[in-house]
Amino acid sequence: MKALQYAQKVADLFALPEGYLRVKQLMDSETASLDDIAEVIALDPVLTAKLLKLANSALFNLSFQVESINKALLVLGNKQVYNLVLSIGISSACSKLDTSVIDLERFWEQSINAALIAKYLAECCDVKPTDRFYVAGLLHNIGELVVLQNDPELAFRCQAYDAITLPWKLQLDELGFTYAECGAELLNLWQLPDTIVEPIALQNSVKFDHKKIPQLIIHLAVKLALANQHPELYQTKHLIDPFVLELLNLSQSDVLKAIDFCNTEGLFMLSVLNPRISTIY
Repeated sequence: MKALQYAQKVADLFALPEGYLRVKQLMDSETASLDDIAEVIALDPVLTAKLLKLANSALFNLSFQVESINKALLVLGNKQVYNLVLSIGISSACSKLDTSVIDLERFWEQSINAALIAKYLAECCDVKPTDRFYVAGLLHNIGELVVLQNDPELAFRCQAYDAITLPWKLQLDELGFTYAECGAELLNLWQLPDTIVEPIALQNSVKFDHKKIPQLIIHLAVKLALANQHPELYQTKHLIDPFVLELLNLSQSDVLKAIDFCNTEGLFMLSVLNPRISTIY
């Protein structure tokens, strides 16, 4: 099967909760007010609690407390709030899947690390809005869950990467496509914007173009998250092409600070987005 066929087979299983879809409809509407949007979000107490936790986290580093959904919408703006709602909704949908044959800790840690690193790097590069990089980082490996639901044995085998065989190379050998390609197909079915989907689809490309800054940021964030997740297998200097840093005008100091940021905030993000995993720490 091709990547698109894998995604099509699980599109219904990965359906976002109705409340999240309603929020998107309102935010896309030209007539809906902030109060209308806030009212829908407030109907879901879990979503409300998680959204306020994230709004008050180091993810945005605000100098004041955000105590209500209305204030979050005013301060962060519709797009940033929607992207947070989307990430919470997707984590909620994924939590219902059978993930017993893969290392779920590793999946969520690496996803959250990539999200935090991507947002930090986007801020360093002054590319706005930075929250879309957070979402792209968070979803960069969702193709693994797509394959898992289609063929658990193949997903299990794709975990056997090592210092010589990189994850995406193993995926190509086992599947004929990468998790990046498969995940992008699912996100297209969800009608997510190209600004999020394209960098995910191209995260493993080594055709570096200074005009495609979002792709370069996600590429770098994913590689840094992988090295951070598996220090016993990979060193940053072996995964990162110095040319990427040059194109983004980033230094080694920026890279180290991005990793420190994800290590500092990662457990908190894990506790918000996937509390059943964070309880083991």
